[in-house]
Amino acid sequence: MSIVMATRNSGRARSEKIELTPEQAAEAVKDTAKKIRETSQTVRDSVKTFRDSGAVTEIAEAARDAAVAARDTTTDVRDTAREIRDSNVVAETTMATEETAAAAMETGKAAMDTARQAPRAAPRTARAAKRGINKAKKEGKVAARKTERAARRGAVKIKKTARKANRQAKAASRKVNRKLSAKRS
Repeated sequence: MSIVMATRNSGRARSEKIELTPEQAAEAVKDTAKKIRETSQTVRDSVKTFRDSGAVTEIAEAARDAAVAARDTTTDVRDTAREIRDSNVVAETTMATEETAAAAMETGKAAMDTARQAPRAAPRTARAAKRGINKAKKEGKVAARKTERAARRGAVKIKKTARKANRQAKAASRKVNRKLSAKRS
């Protein structure tokens, strides 16, 4: 008699044709029945141990607690979102931001208009101030050139010319200040 037996070898099932006698076949069936009994007894013992230890109950309670926590968190988030929506905080913040931007624009425009009014209101003073500033710049440049030339001529001449240039610059500055103060009054 030949029996086909399935065997596993490193994860792959393959069929082999093995020649067995009737006694060997009966013995193989008895061994299989014995393994089934042993395995079912092991499963019974494992289930009893799990039940007695309370591990299954613990897992079930932990799953319940996690579900309740998720539900409560979702409810809190929903309630908070509703409160924000109903309180109009976002709309009020946006409106305040727009109003602030508009006020800043108006302030800038007013400052520019004020700066433009000064030359219009006192054009002579503005022109005189410009002339005085330009004259002081020119005289300052002249004094700087003179100082530079003097530096090339020597250390002694530098001191003398620098004093002279400073006096000239001060005098020119005094002149401009006198003219400005005379025009203001």
